[in-house]
Amino acid sequence: MIRLATEVEISEWDNLVASNFDGGHIYQSKEWSEIKESNGWEPIYCIYEAAGFVVAFVLLKKPVSILGNIYYCSKGPGFFKDFKSDADSRAHFKEFLIDLKSFISKKDSRAILVKIEPELLAEDSFDFKDIGLKKGGADLQFKATIFVDISKSEDEILTNFKQKTRYNIRLAERKGVKIEHRPMDDAGVDLMYELMQATQKRGGFFLRSKDYFGNYWKQLYEAGMGQLLVATHEGDVLGAVYATAFGNKAYYKDGGSFELKRNLMAPYLLQWEAIKWSKSKGATSYDLVAVPPKRELENEKHSQHGLYLFKRGFNEEVTEFKGCWDLPVHPQKFSLWQKQEKNFLRLYAKMKKNLFW
Repeated sequence: MIRLATEVEISEWDNLVASNFDGGHIYQSKEWSEIKESNGWEPIYCIYEAAGFVVAFVLLKKPVSILGNIYYCSKGPGFFKDFKSDADSRAHFKEFLIDLKSFISKKDSRAILVKIEPELLAEDSFDFKDIGLKKGGADLQFKATIFVDISKSEDEILTNFKQKTRYNIRLAERKGVKIEHRPMDDAGVDLMYELMQATQKRGGFFLRSKDYFGNYWKQLYEAGMGQLLVATHEGDVLGAVYATAFGNKAYYKDGGSFELKRNLMAPYLLQWEAIKWSKSKGATSYDLVAVPPKRELENEKHSQHGLYLFKRGFNEEVTEFKGCWDLPVHPQKFSLWQKQEKNFLRLYAKMKKNLFW
């Protein structure tokens, strides 16, 4: 059964999400939901419970012109432990989808679909197509990533890095690179965004507005869930990382650098300091976020190939998920959405100067 969370449950939301079978995700946190609310989404806090099986999840609701409303469960729901399914989680997930469709259709006559993206390994034999889910358009979050186990001592963590990565960390230290933990205030936002703009010019990727980034950087920092780390050398800013933490997980959320003193290997030391900060927050896993899918790892032309070469120095194992899937609620409207999704998203980005999602 799916129901709305009570006020008491919402007040304890992060603890409930962190207690999910997957350990929770920052995109299911109350803080992130409030951030998305300031960007046009309506968060709906829900509980699924059946025979002692309980999962807390957030649905984000947003209108799509006159067609209706879309719901999005970002990096959730958290049904699967260790990114794998078993007979129990499969049975409950099937029941969950039936309940979810009924719950949404009764609540909202304008509902089109629900996008979900539980973290389940791509190679897991549980086939979402067999339970009524449809593979949607582009995945909204990166399907492939690299996790660093940071549950051990700092010496043990370093030992597990590639030799070249350890060397570059020590080189940066020897050359006098310093990592500063700075507040994410207006000055921090200005600096971080300037660094990301410099990186965007080199990489050519889409960059959201400074207001968007500044809003969530500040909110997560003030909640104790985010930290700005800045690499400097003899007064020069070289680069920065914004790391986030939730439950026992931490994430390399954003980063940027100038084309300055690249021989000092500041990015390696930045990541090492981000890992140490993550450990101080109680995290046992550090998500480096975003590498090419496994089939593209050797493709030197892939836009994330350079990132992969850098990140694999911290751990070579790539984890790939099944990604984002659609649960149709209104079949006719869903069919129209499938045909017009790309055009709508392109037009929205052009008119709003922002991404719909």
